[in-house]
Amino acid sequence: MAENRQVRKKKFNQLKRANVVKFSSYISIMIFFVFYVIAVLFLLVIPRSTESQIEKRSLAQFPAFTVTGYFAGDFTSGVATYYDDTVPFRDDLKTVGYNFKSVFGIHTEEEVKIVGKPIKVVNGGSETSKPSEASKPSQTSKPSENSAAETSKPDETSEVTETSKMGEAEYTEENGIIVVKHNGHYRALELFGGGTGNAYVAALNNFHKDLGDSVKIYSMTAPLASEYYTPSNYSGYTLNQKECFDEIASRFDDGIVYVDIDTVLGQHTNEEIYLRTDHHWTPLGAYYAAETFAKAAGVPFKDLSTFEKKDIEGFVGTMYAFTQDANINNDPETFTYYVPDNYDKCVTEYFDTSFNSTGTGNFFNIVGDPQHNAYLTFMGGDEQIIKVNTNVKNGRKLMIVKDSYGNAVPGYLFNSFEEIYVVDMRYCNVNLVNMIKDNGVTDLVFAMVAYSEVGPNAENLEVLRTQ
Repeated sequence: MAENRQVRKKKFNQLKRANVVKFSSYISIMIFFVFYVIAVLFLLVIPRSTESQIEKRSLAQFPAFTVTGYFAGDFTSGVATYYDDTVPFRDDLKTVGYNFKSVFGIHTEEEVKIVGKPIKVVNGGSETSKPSEASKPSQTSKPSENSAAETSKPDETSEVTETSKMGEAEYTEENGIIVVKHNGHYRALELFGGGTGNAYVAALNNFHKDLGDSVKIYSMTAPLASEYYTPSNYSGYTLNQKECFDEIASRFDDGIVYVDIDTVLGQHTNEEIYLRTDHHWTPLGAYYAAETFAKAAGVPFKDLSTFEKKDIEGFVGTMYAFTQDANINNDPETFTYYVPDNYDKCVTEYFDTSFNSTGTGNFFNIVGDPQHNAYLTFMGGDEQIIKVNTNVKNGRKLMIVKDSYGNAVPGYLFNSFEEIYVVDMRYCNVNLVNMIKDNGVTDLVFAMVAYSEVGPNAENLEVLRTQ
């Protein structure tokens, strides 16, 4: 009898456990289902994101329906892309993800992090690139047998013990970035593989032939932060920018002035001349460049003390998106820009890329979220042509042909030229030679960053000259 009671008790306990397990499974399924329904409703009801401040881009739009696109699969693919790209609170969720990876990722005690695939570089470019090939920043050569993969692991770090002038960089997916902790703050540095600048030299020489000596032409190319702040033990992955600029300038026709701002900026490396969290220089760096240009052009130039200083606190720029490094996001900086003392006496006219007037406006603008868009303070961006009419009456009229680096330069020259035209080399649909002649431009400066000089952006200059 005792044995039978034990058997029945055992079976009862087994049945009880089975029922508990079964009941728990039902509860788990119900909880999962509830969360699933809430998630679906969240994705369907909550307004979807339209722009990413972190990635600096507009997000995907819902595709237009066409019968052809539907049967080709393009419509359904576009819908999937739309829902994936426009998740509500996208930037906030990405930030949480970056911080999560930072907390639970692998860490070392040292102070340099590699992002991407650094390539060993030699004079003239990477070890695997041909000297005559000036490729896009996103299309650099693949690592060779002597690439960084053999000499450093992706998470390898080393402590920064000095500031060294070893090379400059523009972000490329394959050329890599190093995130450096220096003097208590994080800085992202892009690596530079070089290029010939053939298209750039040819375009400037052709502009000189077309315009003659009536228009003075200047070349002012900016290095990037890694020209000055790359640790010496990483110098093998980035080229010396000054040598690149000098060699390119040696091929200019007589009459084209090479404005060497690399040397000048090198004298101010203890000041905040480059942004730590963004791929641009600071407005202070642009000030020293503008001062150097004004001396070369022989025009008056106001001291920085005469400008009104304005600060935007908590700025985190493009390098957070490029590196996805939480240290960059968690170490914001102050974006300081300077307004000239005659700003209220100047009129800024805006034109579309075909030089049709769109009205007047402010040269300095606060666009959207200043903590992410501080660099858009200058003209609000790139895709327009502007003309600034100043109160200066010296007969000097300047045209600045630039990429985004050049945006920070014009404001320092409001006391130097009578008129200032600003044209982006990537977004212009008029013939520049005709525009220069028609408007009586006396000075033409090409103000851009290194990769615009050696990369595909330079090819646009010949289009602007001939279109």
